[in-house]
Amino acid sequence: MPKIILSKHALERARSRKMDLYPIERTIIDPDQKISLGDQKFKFLKNVSGRKYQLVATYIAKEDKWLIISAWVRGEEDRLPFIWTLITAPLRLLWWLLKTIFQTLWQIIAKLAWKK
Repeated sequence: MPKIILSKHALERARSRKMDLYPIERTIIDPDQKISLGDQKFKFLKNVSGRKYQLVATYIAKEDKWLIISAWVRGEEDRLPFIWTLITAPLRLLWWLLKTIFQTLWQIIAKLAWKK
């Protein structure tokens, strides 16, 4: 059985996307679908516990290894970094306040127009 190694990029993506290593291994060994991308690159697809794992990997024949280039879960967004969430929190709060104020004003205006 060939070994599986992850590139630095793939490992970072797998960690940020909360992907476990065992399902990544299963996706390479027993994929639901394997698509050739040319140049010895393949896209592997596997549904694992309701999550649609997708990997791009290349086979290194002389070492009998699969090098995973990238990894993601279809339909799931990447989590934003905590610092970005912290920086944008005041802006999101301001947006929510403005939206609430305008919705309330619109309801008041609609009620006044209805009474006429």
